[in-house]
Amino acid sequence: MFHLASSLYTQYTKREQYNILILGLDNAGKTTFLEHIKLLYPSSTETNSTAKKKRKNESGEGIEEEEGESSNNTVKLLRQKRIFPTVGQNTTTIKFEGSSSDSPMSSQFKNINLKFWDLGGQKSLRNMWSRYFKQCHGIIFIIDSTDTQRFQECYDTLIEIAHDDSWIIDDEDNDNIDGVMNVPILMLANKQDLPQAVDLVSLKTGVFIQLVSELEATDSKLLPVSVLENQGLKESLEWLVTRLIYNKSNKRPEYK
Repeated sequence: MFHLASSLYTQYTKREQYNILILGLDNAGKTTFLEHIKLLYPSSTETNSTAKKKRKNESGEGIEEEEGESSNNTVKLLRQKRIFPTVGQNTTTIKFEGSSSDSPMSSQFKNINLKFWDLGGQKSLRNMWSRYFKQCHGIIFIIDSTDTQRFQECYDTLIEIAHDDSWIIDDEDNDNIDGVMNVPILMLANKQDLPQAVDLVSLKTGVFIQLVSELEATDSKLLPVSVLENQGLKESLEWLVTRLIYNKSNKRPEYK
């Protein structure tokens, strides 16, 4: 009887887990994005209250965190961190939470874990990215919107990802023999808080206008963010999670 109850409890409390790759050129803000996500959401082993207490202790503030202050606190904490370029990979798993209980998707946002793989963006490391494609459920590609000289390199890299041979899958769970990328890709135009940043309209009508047509067969979106200032992070992640849920029939989640 105990084993039956234990089995039912485990089955009931299992969470869907989606694996997400954080890709982009070096110095685009990939690791900073991951570090900010770790501040905004509880880890897979934390409760919400534990995560809030942890943020409060790290910031050195003794007052209770008010709604609306969380964003400012995470920006302060992030600025205190020393973030180094990724050599290899960084990973973390968080409990995803919708930003509003009034959202029509709020009921589907429950019991979801997101596992992030932050992979090094130096040119010498990019040939390793494809090793992770078959395991991932979604991709976040971060673009430095101030570095206009590398926009073409971003475009070329995204096209290489979309047409990589690793997307050719022929097994019982994932039937994708045509080789088209079968996971959603979220492109984030980072550093929008800086005056020299190229705005979203200019990005979409510049070199990336070709990208839109190239990726028309995929589930993709280009959104503006400031990773450092926590502008647009939660909204962008909610778009991606919505698409991950929608794409379940093509790419089944893991259960943890």
